Amino acid sequence: MTKGEYVLITAAYNEGTHIGATIDAVLMQSVTPRKWVIVSDGSNDNTDAIIKRYAEQNNFIEYIRREKEGTLPGFVSKVYAIHTGFKAISGTSYRFIGILDADITFGSDYYERVIGKLQEDKRLGIAGGFIYEPRVGVFKSRPSNTRASVAGAIQLFRKECYEAIGGHAPLPYGGEDWLCEILARKNGWTVMAFPDIVAYHHKPSEAKGEVFKDAIRQGKMDYSVASHPLFELVKCLRRVKERPFFLRALFRLYGFTWSAIKGDSIAVSAEIANYLRQEQLVKIMMYIHRQHK
Repeated sequence: MTKGEYVLITAAYNEGTHIGATIDAVLMQSVTPRKWVIVSDGSNDNTDAIIKRYAEQNNFIEYIRREKEGTLPGFVSKVYAIHTGFKAISGTSYRFIGILDADITFGSDYYERVIGKLQEDKRLGIAGGFIYEPRVGVFKSRPSNTRASVAGAIQLFRKECYEAIGGHAPLPYGGEDWLCEILARKNGWTVMAFPDIVAYHHKPSEAKGEVFKDAIRQGKMDYSVASHPLFELVKCLRRVKERPFFLRALFRLYGFTWSAIKGDSIAVSAEIANYLRQEQLVKIMMYIHRQHK
């Protein structure tokens, strides 16, 4: 088993159905991590028992149990679990640090290939593959996949980049992975996902019946991170093909608009907000230019 120059952190909450397959996928990597901290974030199923069993058999896996704090939203608690994992790797030498969700699998060369991309481009700060999810029994590329953004479930950071952005920050409506990308670019790093490197997401992003509630939350998240209103409109229009067609995009726009009407607070500094909005306006102009070619 070849040890690579990377470490992994996984925050897991009631992932007994999938976490075994995720751990198996990492164990089968051509280059395994030097250390992998898996934090059970208050799980009350068999997640802990599964992690413990693998940790006993593989000395680079560390199991940590963390109790949830009160009624914190799951995405906020996840960030605190990541912080717990980060403290546990403090004595480990590494060049790259990855966040890996507990319901992801991939081919045996996944991390070798992603690390290869980071080694080729010294300004690449965050890298990863494209997420594929089950659609009518077949895994297909997620509609929101883009080369300019890496899904939070599989983000692999260059150590210097992660340190420069200060790691993950808890946000009221989620979006900590997005904020990492914003801060990375603001600090001069590039962010890129590679469509020929595939990771499989085995659990839908939201439970059935919760899709509209989650879409509203995403709209509130976009507002809280200071997304430009015009960019939000364009983004929602481009996502009308996400299931359920049209309605999901409409509810996301509603969440954003309602936050604006209420005057909800922005969760990032004015400096970060200005940077993001300028970046988004440039993207809109580039998009309009492409459409008129």
